Order: sequence, then structure tokens, then C-alpha cells
Amino acid sequence: MRITVFHPGAMGSKLAAQLVVAGHEVHWVPDGRSAASQARADEAGLIGTPFAEAVGAAEAILCSCAPQGAVDIARQVGGAGFSGLYVEANPLSPASLAEARSAVPEARFVDAGVIGPPPTGGASPTHLMLSGAEAETAAGLWAGTAVTPMVVGAEPGAASAAKSSYALYNKGKAALAVLAFQLADKHGVTDALIAQQTRADAGSLKDPGLPEQLRSVAWRWGPEFDELAETLDAAGLEGDAARALRQVWTRLT
Repeated sequence: MRITVFHPGAMGSKLAAQLVVAGHEVHWVPDGRSAASQARADEAGLIGTPFAEAVGAAEAILCSCAPQGAVDIARQVGGAGFSGLYVEANPLSPASLAEARSAVPEARFVDAGVIGPPPTGGASPTHLMLSGAEAETAAGLWAGTAVTPMVVGAEPGAASAAKSSYALYNKGKAALAVLAFQLADKHGVTDALIAQQTRADAGSLKDPGLPEQLRSVAWRWGPEFDELAETLDAAGLEGDAARALRQVWTRLT
């Protein structure tokens, strides 16, 4: 199958590489992208193609980018009249997901979300959550690869909810660890905090360099927490909890 991916970031390039492994012809649009994106695309075996051709000739499109760009990409693709399989693989709130879906009215829309590290075939699995009428079709794209598809619902929204639920726990825990290290540093008790890593629930406290390490992803995790807050609001839960943790990423950006 001929597939186009928007855009080959840290996760998108690895998902696309596994599509190449599965035998698909995978394209991307290099116009306006960085040298780092070009390097990732080359490593993944992607074919650089102008936008009109990349969309017009595609049978399927994978959108895996920072969440703040997802709706805009859907609008561009929908504006080009795309009518194939559209896999929206970003952690979106119900409102943002509905906006993305309505932007590609002619496409067969699949909601998706990735849980786990970029797929490399290692011990920690990469689960690709999928929902929608064409979820099984989308799952088949990664047959025999390091990606483990999981169909979690018949309607779009279930996959994003599954991803958001885990992201709230996993990245929320990281945000609390960053705050803990910053507070300990202010009072000169970082060593005392690190000493607690031996406790069963304190694995995140092993490395005091965690805040600096997470600075490189804060620009992407911040908007993800914006979406998480709206997702919690829509479920009648405490969206303000995610908004408060979002400020950790704002300060690291």
C-alpha cells in the first residue's frame, strides 16, 4: 500500500519505518521541514514527495505529530480531497478529535494513540491503540512489525481516551518528579530525596538530572496536557489537575 506520513518526528518516523518493514511504500513531505526531520526520514526509508502528489496518490495517511499541529494537518489533507484511510495518531481531546475528523469528511477516519517507546522491537512493547469502523484495517498495516496494534473501540475517541489515560498517569508522574527535584534543590536536600529511590513507589527519583532531560520534550508534552485537561473536563473529571501539571512543562520550555 502507498502511505504518506505527517510528520517524521521521534515517534512518527519510527512508526513509518515499521510500515516500510511491512512492505509498504511510505512517503513524506520534506518541504519546510528541518534537517533533523530529513535525517529521520532517510533513516526510516521514506520517500520525499511534494504535498499534492503525497496526498493525491496515497491510499492511507498517518498523522503523527505534536498535538498542536494535528487539526491543521487534517485541514490541509481534507482540503486536498483525500478519500482514503486517515489514521489520526495524536493524543487529542474529544473536541479536537471531532475537529480533525470533520476536516477530512471524505476519508475513512481512524482514531489512534501510541503508548510506549518508539518501536524498536525491544522488551517494552509499543501499543498502537485504534478505534473506529476501519480500526482493523489500520491494524493490518503494521502486521508482522515491532508495533502491537490494539483495537479498543468501534467509534473514534476510544483510542485517544486509552492513550490519554496512560499519559495522564505516566507523564503526570514525571511532572511531579520534576517538581520534587526542584523543591529539593531549593532547600539543598536533593541527596535525601534521591535516597528514597529504594522505595517501591519511588523509581522516578533515581536521577536528579530528570528536569533537564525532560526539557527537550516539554514543548510537546505541554500541549498534550492541554488536550488532557479538556478530555478530563469532557468526562466530568478534574481537568484543572492536568492544567496545574501543564505549568511544569511551561516552565521547562
